[in-house]
Amino acid sequence: MSGRFLRSEWWLVESGLVALLLLIVAGPVWAQEPSSTSSAVDQTRNAGPIVRTFGTEGGYRTEVTTQSMSKLNEEDRRQASLLMTEVVQHIGKARDASYADDTKQALMEVNKAREAAQAIRAMLPKGTVRTRTTAPDGRVIYEDEQGVQVGRIPLYEGILHAQTLAPILAARRNAMEVAGFNVVESERIATEVIADLDPIEGQLARAARALEENKPDVAAKALAMALVRGIDFRCNKEDTELASARDEIWLARRSLEENNPAQALVNLATARQRLRAYRVLLSQDERQEVDQMLREIDQLEAQLRQEGGRAVGQAERAHQGNTLTQWWDRINGWFHRHL
Repeated sequence: MSGRFLRSEWWLVESGLVALLLLIVAGPVWAQEPSSTSSAVDQTRNAGPIVRTFGTEGGYRTEVTTQSMSKLNEEDRRQASLLMTEVVQHIGKARDASYADDTKQALMEVNKAREAAQAIRAMLPKGTVRTRTTAPDGRVIYEDEQGVQVGRIPLYEGILHAQTLAPILAARRNAMEVAGFNVVESERIATEVIADLDPIEGQLARAARALEENKPDVAAKALAMALVRGIDFRCNKEDTELASARDEIWLARRSLEENNPAQALVNLATARQRLRAYRVLLSQDERQEVDQMLREIDQLEAQLRQEGGRAVGQAERAHQGNTLTQWWDRINGWFHRHL
């Protein structure tokens, strides 16, 4: 009985959170300055080895050498982010199937999630860490070499889809309530959403084993933990206007991909309104970048209005889409720099 009640509660939570999804957006982790939780690209800026030495001169000394083996370009960052949203969606579907005791379908979704995670692993930068400790007389008393790979992926490409965010928020809300916390999502605006491959892959493996043993309840718990431990939301209320503008710009891009300039104009009008509200928060010097983007938005709006009913070629639409992508990337660079 308790298991069925819990399942019903999860379904209610997911349904109730759908209305909040458009308030929650993903952030520019790979566009920020390095931090203690740096991303894969942060780890590959310096191609040469980094050597750190610990210990006193003439005593025991430990040398740690870190060597990055590859770099991740902008397109691969987007690709990794897009694949991670696929992982999240497969986890959500697997959890739904587990609740319905459909172990066959659940296992298929789990395996799909693991395949996408493996694809991400294949493209992420890799490196090695060599540790060498010597005694005062110069003898090597410890030596080791390990492969390393940063598995933290920002979710931005495709994150606005309800099917991506709903299972994440439902899992996190349930975990918080079980722990005794009062969660009020309407007062929190997530501007960064980061996925960590390590805990996600670990919980997916656990879920797969449980499903193979016909234990859907155990699998459902593991899948929930994949979303709770593997997804990090970072919230900042003050980013709301800028985050909303970024959302609308991306939605305008999608509207043009669907050859719907009328909807793109609606999205751009909202983006302009949000940018103007954001501009008020800035100093006079910082407003210049926003003013420039507002002028560029005006130009694109005028271009779209002049189209009338004429047919627009694919090349022209692609150029417009690239312009919107550039604005989106530019706004990502403003987070935590202006605010």
